[in-house]
Amino acid sequence: VTILSVGAHRQFIAWKGFPGHAMNYYLNTSPIRYEDLLAVGGGFVVMRERVDMDALLTPQNQYFFLYDRDGLEAWYGAAYRSVASGEPAARKEFDVYFDDQTVYYLKEPCVLADIDARFFLHVYPIGANDLPDARRQYGFDNFDFTFNTRGLLFGDKCLARFVLPQSNVSKIVTGRLGEAWSAVHYIHSPLELISEYQSIVSTEPAARSEFDLYLDGGNLYYVKDPCTAEDTQARFFLHVVPEDANDLPDTRREHGFDNLDFDFGARGVLFDGKCAAAVPLPQYGIARIVTGQFDGGGRLWQVEFAPVANE
Repeated sequence: VTILSVGAHRQFIAWKGFPGHAMNYYLNTSPIRYEDLLAVGGGFVVMRERVDMDALLTPQNQYFFLYDRDGLEAWYGAAYRSVASGEPAARKEFDVYFDDQTVYYLKEPCVLADIDARFFLHVYPIGANDLPDARRQYGFDNFDFTFNTRGLLFGDKCLARFVLPQSNVSKIVTGRLGEAWSAVHYIHSPLELISEYQSIVSTEPAARSEFDLYLDGGNLYYVKDPCTAEDTQARFFLHVVPEDANDLPDTRREHGFDNLDFDFGARGVLFDGKCAAAVPLPQYGIARIVTGQFDGGGRLWQVEFAPVANE
């Protein structure tokens, strides 16, 4: 039994493994949202996810956390707007975003039926020895979860997030169990890019310009030799034109391409007079890629090419 204290006179008890509707109770006169119950005005929300905010009412807890519903919804609304302002790594039943150590799942419109299925989250480390002994035979760590433990349905939107407990990650595969969709995200550490460099350049580039461009494993690689820090200072633009314009988010359809612009420091490494960067590409059919670098005066260089195959 876990006691969640609220103020000096009110407590809520969470039952672990209790059958039936043990959590569908009331705190004073305000309802609590848990599992398949919607967040309702003036109530409270119980989650396994800890988010440090003013709405967190049980900061001393370890396993379950109680929130003021209005404050939690305001935080999730702001988080939703911030995350959705960027480009997702995948657009499936949910839009999936990867940001440092956090995976976000967004959907609008969203209803209860959309969050019933369990989510799978498989994290592949850079080295197999980084896995617990029980997971080494599988090659990945398993962080499967249910939506209610990591997210919130508010209004016609839903957002869930999962903060990864480890940083030495090479690949993330996630989706929902029993459904034909998943998102794959490759993460390249500087050491990984260095170790892969010879393999990358051993193939014919998809295009050549100030940087040579290579396509492999769903990633676009930028390679330059010789290379100096000055070569990497300007921001890179990366515009991906899909085969089907319907694959684009509503905010990008008028432009006709996904915008994946990036700074070299966030995607690449400079070593031994060479430089390499890797960018995961969207998981839809790609008709054309336009990329290069630009500064305040305009584009410094540009190359356009059509992938032979969208790997």
